[in-house]
Amino acid sequence: MTIRLRVLCILVGSSFALPHLCAAQAAADCDRGCLNGIVDQYLRAILTHDPANAPMALSVRYTENGVELPLPDGLWRIATSVGKYRLTVADPELGEVGFFARMQENGAPILVATRLAVVDRKITQIESVIAHTSDLLGGGPQGHRPDVLGDAPRPQFLQTLPQGDRRSRQEMIDITNTYWTGIENNDGSRPPLFADDCNRIEDGAYTTNRPTPAGAESTGANHTCKQAFALGFYHDDTRLRDRRFLAIDRERGLVYTSVEFDHDATVRSYTLKNGKTVTVKRTAPWTWMMHEIFQINREGKISQVEAVLLAVPYGMRPGWHTGVRVPDPQAAKDRFAE
Repeated sequence: MTIRLRVLCILVGSSFALPHLCAAQAAADCDRGCLNGIVDQYLRAILTHDPANAPMALSVRYTENGVELPLPDGLWRIATSVGKYRLTVADPELGEVGFFARMQENGAPILVATRLAVVDRKITQIESVIAHTSDLLGGGPQGHRPDVLGDAPRPQFLQTLPQGDRRSRQEMIDITNTYWTGIENNDGSRPPLFADDCNRIEDGAYTTNRPTPAGAESTGANHTCKQAFALGFYHDDTRLRDRRFLAIDRERGLVYTSVEFDHDATVRSYTLKNGKTVTVKRTAPWTWMMHEIFQINREGKISQVEAVLLAVPYGMRPGWHTGVRVPDPQAAKDRFAE
C-alpha cells in the first residue's frame, strides 16, 4: 500500500467514504485464511466483552442494526455463547468478509450477520444485523422459527467452483440484482435467474418450498422460488433501496449483500397471477433491514438464498455509505495509483 493511500485510509477509516478502496490496496496482506481467522478472533473477543482481544484498528467503527455504537456496547456487552453454525463469505480481493452465526445473548438465541472490513490485518469497520429472540419467535417474517440451520450451512454454500465456472464480480452482482428487481413491486413480470433447486431461509426458517398446512391458503413460503415470484406474491415490497454488495467470493459463487425492503402501506391487497387475492395485514409503513447471502451455481443461476433480517422503523437507513461500490478491485487500485 502506498504511503499516500495508507494515510488516506487512516483518515477515513471511521467515516462513510471509500472503505473498499483502502481494503483493495491491502487485500494482498490478508488472504482467505487470514480473513476467516479474523472472524474467529472477532467472535472469541465478543465473548470476552473486550474489543482489545480482536485485531481492531484505532479508528474502528461499529453499527448494530443501523445504529452506531461505541465498543463495547450492544451485543458486545451481553453475548454469552457462539454456536457451531457459521456461513462465511470471504473476499480477499477487497479485504472484506461477511458471516452469519448462531449466538446467544443473555442466554437467549439470536442470529448475527456481520460484515468486517480489514485493512493491514486490522478490522476498520463492523456492520452487524442481529435478529433477536423477539424477531425469531413471533416477530420475524414467518412467526415462530423452526430450527432448520443445523450445525453447518447447506452444501451448496461450501462447494468450490471449477476455475472455468467462476464469474466476474460484475456478473455476480448482475445476477443477484435480478432477485431484487424481481421482488420490488413484484407482479411476476421480472423473473430472477433461479436454479431449479432454489431454496431460501430467512431468520432460520424456510420461506420457500414449505408444505401447505391442511385447510390453509398457500403463501409464497409454500412455493418454489420460481413459482412464488411468477405468481406475484411479493407485490407489497414497494421499494428495495440501499442495495450494497459487501463481499463477493468468486471461488465459491457467493455474494454477501445488504438491502432495505420498504413497505409503504399503500398496497392493501393484490391479485396473484392465479386469480387469488392477498390481503396485507400490516396497516402502517415498515422496513425490513436485511443482510442476505446468495449462492450462484456453475450455470450462473441463484441456487440458495439465506438472510438475517429484522423489522425497523420505516425508511431507516443502514448507517453506512450506500453509493455505488467499486466492484472491480483493480479499478480501486488504479484510482489511487502513484
